[in-house]
Amino acid sequence: MKNRIILSLTLATLLAAKISSTENEKIFRISPALDIPLATSALALCGTTFALDKFTDFNKPDLESAQFEKSGINAFDRIFVNPYSKTLDTAGTVLSAAACISPAILAFAPKNQWLEIGTMYAETMLFAWGFKELGKLCVNRARPYMYFDGAPQEEIEDGDWANSFFSGHTTLAFAAATYTSYVFGKLMPDSAFKIPVIAGTYTLAAAVAVTRIAGGCHFTTDVLVGALVGSACGFLVPFIHSKIAPQKKNEKMEVAVNPLGVQFLIRL
Repeated sequence: MKNRIILSLTLATLLAAKISSTENEKIFRISPALDIPLATSALALCGTTFALDKFTDFNKPDLESAQFEKSGINAFDRIFVNPYSKTLDTAGTVLSAAACISPAILAFAPKNQWLEIGTMYAETMLFAWGFKELGKLCVNRARPYMYFDGAPQEEIEDGDWANSFFSGHTTLAFAAATYTSYVFGKLMPDSAFKIPVIAGTYTLAAAVAVTRIAGGCHFTTDVLVGALVGSACGFLVPFIHSKIAPQKKNEKMEVAVNPLGVQFLIRL
């Protein structure tokens, strides 16, 4: 009986040491040398595009000189051009918002990575937002609904009718989907929910793209570019953070007492 107790305590101690070792091994790392420039660049991009759009006349569209002949639309985009649908427009916005909160599933990731997860996601979405605003600012492209009757008057009045390129809803949705899929796969590679998470997030992002086209808000090329830009942001930001080398620690030994035994942890 005594031997069994000693064996149990020994196994418990080894298990505790293994858990502590795993918790200290981080897949993603943040660093002032990396994250200050990244965050500053993302904020500068968002701030600059916002200021140019709201406080200047930079590349403002001219509705009076615009022509809305379907023959002027390229053959590829003309296949799926649609009139405006308020219902589908609203559905696209709701689905995009849902996609943006999909990284909440990463709450099941190890707690010692929560700070990195939050920091990386903030940087990812700032870049995605900034790039989609830059695209709209630099390229005047009339939305598909302008080629039909029933275009929303409020969007015509505020100039949003010329912001078709590229799809912001799709950009943000695919940024979130790619980020969630990549980070989940890296942190929990053996999880039974890995495939469902990837399939679910990308299905949600694809639904956003479809509603933006079907609702007459974007052309097919708008959502394809948005998906590409968003996916790039969602992958590159966490990928860069996964390549940061761990900081070297001085060799030391720690002794900790837990309810199941004495734990010896040697750190190098």
